[in-house]
Amino acid sequence: MISALIFIAFLVMIIGLSRWEDKDQYRTSFRYVGGIEKGSLVRYSGLEVGRVIGMNPPADGEQGIEVVLEVQKGTPVHVDSRAFMTTVGLLGSFYIEISPGTADTTLLSPGDVIPSKDITAYAQMSGSVTQITDETNELLKNLNQIMDKQNRENIKETLAALAEISTTSANNLSAIENNLNTVITNLDRTVGSVNQLLAQNDSSITNSIQGLESLVSQSNEIVDNLNKVVKNMDYHMAENGDSYAEMINHLNSLIRNLEIFSQSIKEQPWNLVRKTPLPERELP
Repeated sequence: MISALIFIAFLVMIIGLSRWEDKDQYRTSFRYVGGIEKGSLVRYSGLEVGRVIGMNPPADGEQGIEVVLEVQKGTPVHVDSRAFMTTVGLLGSFYIEISPGTADTTLLSPGDVIPSKDITAYAQMSGSVTQITDETNELLKNLNQIMDKQNRENIKETLAALAEISTTSANNLSAIENNLNTVITNLDRTVGSVNQLLAQNDSSITNSIQGLESLVSQSNEIVDNLNKVVKNMDYHMAENGDSYAEMINHLNSLIRNLEIFSQSIKEQPWNLVRKTPLPERELP
């Protein structure tokens, strides 16, 4: 009996009395659960509050492994809390961390699903890191091949040629700048001469401008007079249109009569000297 009591006390010390405390269960899911198993710790803001008690494969039409969490009753899991996998240190064991969320938001009820966020673990990154390392080594190898002695000499010669070209270009630019300064000086002199010429002939130019203005004024008057003449002609044409039409008709009649007279003279020219036409001859 004493041994049995000691054994029971030993089990209580190992398992802990927390097994008989009230617990709340929540569910969450992850696409990758490497390192998480039944019994893994569950922490809330870093404080140990429970353990993983179950893991279920994804159901039809769903993605991710369902993880059942058992935490201390009354743990404040809010609707904006998030569950994610992390480790203690870089190479420590994995556990489930629950972020506290916002204090003024609604609390989740036991049995609800805690939204999760997937964080790439070091084990998942190792393959990518190895691939990146291989690619980096290959890149360095190619760079070493490119930057061999011959290529370094070529680059050196290219840089020397570029330096020489830069020097020559600088000299050419200096010469161009001097030429531009000379051109600008000549232009200044030309502008000064033009200004002086304009100042000397200012009176002549003014008289010419005044003459042009007078000529333009006279031209405007002539145009106005022409416009008046045209208007008068239009008026007379409108007023005497009937007379002009009758005159044109008389002229047309006169022309037709002259045509008939000319035709008769051509056919019977004796009409010009005889008053009566010749008698018609009898046919034998």
